[in-house]
Amino acid sequence: MVFVLSALINMRHLLAVTHKKSNLGLLLIAGLLLNIVNFAHAQFTLAPLSQSEIRLQLFGKSLIGEYANGATWSENLSADLTSFYVEGEKQMVGEMHFNGSILCFTYRQSENPTPNCFEIWKRGVNCFDFYESDQTIPLMDRRVGRGWVARAWRSDQTSSCQSDLLS
Repeated sequence: MVFVLSALINMRHLLAVTHKKSNLGLLLIAGLLLNIVNFAHAQFTLAPLSQSEIRLQLFGKSLIGEYANGATWSENLSADLTSFYVEGEKQMVGEMHFNGSILCFTYRQSENPTPNCFEIWKRGVNCFDFYESDQTIPLMDRRVGRGWVARAWRSDQTSSCQSDLLS
């Protein structure tokens, strides 16, 4: 929010300077303002959650989620590092482990026993974006919520995820 306010103050100064120059300057200012508003709307986040933040905010909770392709899922994350995953008719018991702040899931019933590992970014009060740890999504895209593979929210609260930001 501070970023947006300071940018708006700078835009006011730019507007005063360019107002006398041309309508092209006004169009430029309007375009920049729209980008700033879009940027602010995207819930800018500086860094992914740490292991302790993930444990505090997601463990012992039931999550509802969606993949970037629109498929939905749910998962209960237990403090004992087990999980229960449901996607349509598919139900799987999972085991979790951390690699630093990266959360990894392995499912016993899965056709692929390779762990799925994610960097988790908090996006608003009750919205969490999951980025595969081996993805090459640019840092700025992750900071503004673009390029995630899955998005989730705690089922006991209203989701704060912005559906118009689907990747």
